[in-house]
Amino acid sequence: MQYYRERLELADGDFVDLDWSLANQKEFGKKPGTKNNQLVILTHGMEGSSHSKYILHTVCAANAAGTSAVAWNMRGCSGEPNRALHFYHSGRTEDLAAVVRHALAKGFKKIWLAGFSLGGNLTLLYAAREGKTIAKEIQSVAAVCAPVDLVSSQAQIEAKENRLYLKRFLRDFHAKFNTKTTRRGYRIDTKKFAKRIRTLGQLDAHYTAPWNGFPDEKVYYQQCSSLPVLNAIRVPALLLNPIDDPFLSRECYPQRFAGKSKNFTLEMPETGGHCAMLLNLRMSASFMEKRLLEFFKIMQ
Repeated sequence: MQYYRERLELADGDFVDLDWSLANQKEFGKKPGTKNNQLVILTHGMEGSSHSKYILHTVCAANAAGTSAVAWNMRGCSGEPNRALHFYHSGRTEDLAAVVRHALAKGFKKIWLAGFSLGGNLTLLYAAREGKTIAKEIQSVAAVCAPVDLVSSQAQIEAKENRLYLKRFLRDFHAKFNTKTTRRGYRIDTKKFAKRIRTLGQLDAHYTAPWNGFPDEKVYYQQCSSLPVLNAIRVPALLLNPIDDPFLSRECYPQRFAGKSKNFTLEMPETGGHCAMLLNLRMSASFMEKRLLEFFKIMQ
């Protein structure tokens, strides 16, 4: 597999970087031919990228099945700081919408959307917000290990057993803030960050919410959770949330809604952790991509 990077300029002057892996690499830069008009659009999770293992697994599986893939890096996640002060967040569906429009302009006729963790919530939220107006080319959508209820999931990720993961996330954000000050010229008090920010709730209260126009972090969580609007999705949708995922609260398993919905499928494997579900000890394959391709009806 080989990525080809393309920068997509956004309407607000910022950018996201797209990493393409076409089923027929000779077609890169051209409109896909009749044999290569299928595309899976992949959205990574918090502090992930197009090179996260779960993304790479899915890209390789899609290519093996004769389908192209594009893994887009959310703002600030491609290795280069984005231009705007704000980064990505759990509800910035307009960026995914821009990626979808770009793919449609390239001539892809069948498109599937798959998101992981934060990107899973974002994918479902995008489909819900599009509702009946969603592009006819989008066949179905899927989310893996998705915190569809951000209020309860924020508390879950701050639980004692997740302390090491939380420290890593905050360390990564602190490094990005430092990069924004040195390479983009923004005045961010990174020393204050290091002293005062100990939880994701504090991060969102002091930075994510005000930088993105939310009055506080609670409103941000409420407005950007996909759970309350799942009934607005008008294409087949899959939520694959393992029961032992340490980041997910019980609210992230909407069994009652799934039981009544015609479009929405909830699957809860007993094991899998957070975006793992490995099939072998070499970590070269996982259950996730296999199940996604089955749901999308993309067969190897």
